[in-house]
Amino acid sequence: MNILFLTHSSPNYVPDFLLHGLRKLLEEKVVDYPKKECLYSGLQDGKHPEIYYDPFWFPADNGKIDRDDIENRLKNHYFDYVICDIHALSLFNSMLDKLPGIQLKLVIIDGEDFPAKINPGSFVICRRETNGTDYSIPLPMSLPEEIFNRISSYKDNPKSYSIGFLGSVGKHSESRYTLIEEIASYYPDSLLQAAPVSETEGKHPDERVGLDSYYDNLQRCRAVLTLRGAGYDTLRFWENAACNALHVSETMPLFIPDDFEDKRDIIRFSDIDQLRKVIDSHLSGSEETDQIIKSSNQHLKNYHLTTKRAIYFLDRIKRAFDN
Repeated sequence: MNILFLTHSSPNYVPDFLLHGLRKLLEEKVVDYPKKECLYSGLQDGKHPEIYYDPFWFPADNGKIDRDDIENRLKNHYFDYVICDIHALSLFNSMLDKLPGIQLKLVIIDGEDFPAKINPGSFVICRRETNGTDYSIPLPMSLPEEIFNRISSYKDNPKSYSIGFLGSVGKHSESRYTLIEEIASYYPDSLLQAAPVSETEGKHPDERVGLDSYYDNLQRCRAVLTLRGAGYDTLRFWENAACNALHVSETMPLFIPDDFEDKRDIIRFSDIDQLRKVIDSHLSGSEETDQIIKSSNQHLKNYHLTTKRAIYFLDRIKRAFDN
C-alpha cells in the first residue's frame, strides 16, 4: 500500500500523529509532501506546543522518502490513497487542476478545534471533534509510543500533590480558570496552573513549563485532570492516560473508538460537586484506584497509540471506499 500524505507546514496534532502512526506501520510507503520539516528538525522560533521543539518522537527521514515526481505518480495511480490535511486542500486542488478527470481516493483530515465547513464531494472526511453523527469518520488524537515512554520514565516519582492540571486558558476555554480556582480552594495541596494564551495565532504562553518538567510534575500527582480546551479532544487527555495517576476527565460529547470505560479505565465528571465526590473517594488510595490506573495505561497501549489509531484509520477508510 502506497499513501500520499499532503501536509501543511504548521503543527497540527491529529494529522501529525496520524502520519506518525502510518509511517511506523508502512515506513517509506507513506510519503509526506511537502516534507513537513517541523516533524524532522523541530521549530525553534516563536512559541509552539512543546513536543515540536524537539520532535524526538517522529521517525527520521534518512533519505528514504521519495518525494519526486508526485504529479506523474498520481497520474499513474501509484498511490492507493491521498490523505490531505484540511490546511493543504489548496495544494491538492492545484494538483488536481493539472490532472483533469483523474479519480483519486481522497481522505480529508479535519483536526480542528471546531469542525470545519467542508462542501460535499467524492471524498471521505475524518474529523477530530465529532460525535459520529455528521457522516464523518471519528479520528481523535492518539499518543506516540515515544511520548508514552517519556511520560512513563517518571512513573516512580513520589506523590507530592493531590490533583494536577498544568494548562492554559484562552478565549474559548474560560471555564477552565473558574473550575481550577474552585478546585484550588478545596484542595490546597494540588498542582494547578492555567496560564493565559496569547491571542496571536499559534502562540503559547511563556508561563508554560518545559516538556520534561511537565511530565515530571504530572507524575508527582495522585490524580491528573482533563478539562476541555477550545475543543474537547486535547493532547492532555492522552498524556494523562499514560500517567501513573488516576485520570479524572470532564465528560466529552465525542465519539472515541474503543473509548476508555468510566470507573474501569477513567473517572468522568460533569460538575464540581461530582468532581469533589470522585476525588474524595479516591485520593486516599485503594486497590480499586490502583486497578483503574493500571487499566488506563493498558487501554491506552492497546487502542490509542498512534500505530493503533493508524490501523483503525486504514480499516475505516477501506470500508468507506468499498461501500
